[in-house]
Amino acid sequence: MTTNYQRCELAILETSDLHCNVVPHDYYNDVKIEHYGLAKTASLIKKFRKIYENNLLVDNGDLLQGSALADLVARVHPLKKNEIHPILKVMNILNFDIATVGNHDFNYGLDFLLNVVQKAKFPFICSNVYYYSENAKNKRGQRILPGHYIIEKKLSCNETIKIGFMGVAPPQIMTWDKHILLGKVVVQEIVEAVKEQVKELKKKKVDLICVLAHSGILPLKYNLGTENAVCEISTVKGVDAIFSGHAHSVFPGGKIFNNLENMHIDNTIGKINNVPVVMPGAWGSHLGIIRFLLEKKNKKWNILQSFSEVHNVKETTADSEVLAAIKDDNEHTLMHIRSTVGESNIHIYSWFSTLQHTLASQIIQETGVEYAAKYLAQTEWKNLPILCSFAPVNTGGHGSPYIHIQKGPLAIKDISNLYPYDNEIKVVLINGEQLKEWLEFSAQAFLQIDIESDKEISLLNPFYPSFNFDCISNIEYNIDVTVPLGNRIKNLIYNNIPISHKQQFALVTNNYRASGGGNFPNFDKLKTIVDSTEFFRDILIEKIKKIKTLDLKLTKSWSLLPTPYCKAKVFFESTMDSIPFHPPFLSVISTDPKTKRVKYAVDTTKF
Repeated sequence: MTTNYQRCELAILETSDLHCNVVPHDYYNDVKIEHYGLAKTASLIKKFRKIYENNLLVDNGDLLQGSALADLVARVHPLKKNEIHPILKVMNILNFDIATVGNHDFNYGLDFLLNVVQKAKFPFICSNVYYYSENAKNKRGQRILPGHYIIEKKLSCNETIKIGFMGVAPPQIMTWDKHILLGKVVVQEIVEAVKEQVKELKKKKVDLICVLAHSGILPLKYNLGTENAVCEISTVKGVDAIFSGHAHSVFPGGKIFNNLENMHIDNTIGKINNVPVVMPGAWGSHLGIIRFLLEKKNKKWNILQSFSEVHNVKETTADSEVLAAIKDDNEHTLMHIRSTVGESNIHIYSWFSTLQHTLASQIIQETGVEYAAKYLAQTEWKNLPILCSFAPVNTGGHGSPYIHIQKGPLAIKDISNLYPYDNEIKVVLINGEQLKEWLEFSAQAFLQIDIESDKEISLLNPFYPSFNFDCISNIEYNIDVTVPLGNRIKNLIYNNIPISHKQQFALVTNNYRASGGGNFPNFDKLKTIVDSTEFFRDILIEKIKKIKTLDLKLTKSWSLLPTPYCKAKVFFESTMDSIPFHPPFLSVISTDPKTKRVKYAVDTTKF
């Protein structure tokens, strides 16, 4: 008896977390860059489409928010209903095959999102977000987008393969964007949704099942509802490949995933629990690819081998077709960000905002306190001390951008760099005990340092994002990085007096944090006493327009607690541009001109 079989290779290319970064230009620092932008990723897409004849191109969400271009077409000069979003214009040109949505795609509201994706020449899917329906089971009406999509791909071996795609978004969108989504949508738990879709796709007799998971890789025990669920998805029987994102990491190859074989994470070949997984960084910094060697035998497709890989865009040239398509949008964005709002008499930078209090944070905090004081002046809370919580962003860590604003004119781009998010200002009532718990939670940003050990260790926790490292103004405190979590906040004082458990404060924060973003303790127990719909960034712009010149001196705030001695080799990494400004407790160990990164030794006795 003769057995017929055919073999073919299939490559599925992935982008993720583009955040509307198309042109290789850092709008906030207003400089050309080499290491991100969909125009550069496009060159790799075209290259690998030529190499792999059988290919598909997918996107994993977070398209619509995160750059000055995104803000321009959503808020400053909103798109008309018949206009196509710039990022969709480019994706249509590049002939994407399918995409899902990420959490940030909901930031401008459900109507904006759905209007944008209608203009796509390819399907958008989302398996776990439903319209809210009061009378439906679990309050789930119809899905806002199709739960899955099947692509029947004709291969070069003259055979056709049926590939089923599903897409999942973090359930936390109902926390992060509660103010605009509550009563409109409900979200299903990620892994539950994946299992349901696997069953549906199996019924439709697909040959390959791929998950577009807007979710990160977290090597910890899985808890129901976790946003970073890729490891758990990889255990679902029937899943053949996972295209991940959300965490802005690179897999395989990212340093944070080294030495995790005990968690069944292979950072060399790009597999988790033997399932191929890829994550291509953010902003178009990398192109992710999963390749399959397939065999059709007795009318059934089998995966003989699979390979995951990522390719950096840094050495590529931006694609001319994409640049031409986005030219007008880019020019309008540049005109907007270069608009002057005032002057600065101070030099502002953020490289060390996760290590010490800086002017970059203080500007935001003072603005928040001033705004709250006006609102509270005529209320029963008028005599409360006002504090402001702010998590430093754009700090240059883990390859992120940074703030470096020279003395002189202040433009929209500078303000957007200081506060890049579209967050509304909120004020909550908090007591001393809750305040300390809030700060203890933030202290996860640091790894525990064993001063008796002679091992090398990072000062910062690579799995804890700086946007969850809340620093609080108008109080003073130390963080002891040598002790376990939960007991790190020392010498917590207000007006030189220790803060008592029952002492009350008005704490300025934003809608993301007040709604539970970051999973900070007690957020659901805190009374909101100012529920503003004004954006933090807009308030800062109006303040500078009014005062005309920004000039302030650094006040006392938080600091890391010095150690008596330390045998451990503690290090901190940043960009080489930070070197002329580093604090005394840092000294340069090495630099890498190719990546423009610097590695510092940290003298913990000099904090």
